[in-house]
Amino acid sequence: MIEFSEQALVLKVGRFREQDLWVRLFSPSRGTYTAFAFGGCRSRRRFCGCLDALNQVRFHVRSDRRGAYLYLLEGTLEQAYPRIRTDRERLGQAVNCLKFFEAVHLGPEGAADAYGLITECLDTLDRAEAVSGLFPVLFRAKVAFSQGYAPALTACSHCGKGIHSGSLPRLDVERGRVVCADCAGDVPGLDLCSEALDLLEQVRTGRPWDWRNARPHGAARRQCYAAVDHYVRFHLGLAWAGGSFRKI
Repeated sequence: MIEFSEQALVLKVGRFREQDLWVRLFSPSRGTYTAFAFGGCRSRRRFCGCLDALNQVRFHVRSDRRGAYLYLLEGTLEQAYPRIRTDRERLGQAVNCLKFFEAVHLGPEGAADAYGLITECLDTLDRAEAVSGLFPVLFRAKVAFSQGYAPALTACSHCGKGIHSGSLPRLDVERGRVVCADCAGDVPGLDLCSEALDLLEQVRTGRPWDWRNARPHGAARRQCYAAVDHYVRFHLGLAWAGGSFRKI
């Protein structure tokens, strides 16, 4: 039997018996795991306001005697993100980010950093006066970069020269690198204007709050979206299909 208390983010909640729930959680020490909340449908004292997706909760958790499953003894709500819940657009963005995050992160490896990133994302969506419609896309880029696939975006990988404003560098998706227009030649990839490149560099080096207001124009927006989509497909093997991110 094991027993512990820790902070966790509620990812999903479902019913499996009349009064009981299963709860999908992500914690900074264990990554993704599932625990049962026996009596969770009617308990106001042990789980008051805790058992909803997007909540940050400190749970007291115990396993059965054989260690076959975990169940929740009680929870204390720490953050519920009220603005997200009352704003349909922000809620949609949060759910999109959460679905992508869940598809990428499973085990405990790197869980602490990942937990910090997803909670910063939710804090930003909840606190910011305005949030860019591109925010979930940029969040996917940040997750991909944090998995060790961050390209060097400020200098050409061939000649080493800095990428200057007004140039048209190319993102080599497969090799995770940028080449300047002079060296691009037959290198396969996606051309990026300076605005798109600068935004991706801001995402690579910054945190969610830094790019909450990102609103690139026209071609830059399309280029950012295409670059992130290709990058996520190739390096993480994920694509949006049927309302969720799936392995391809």
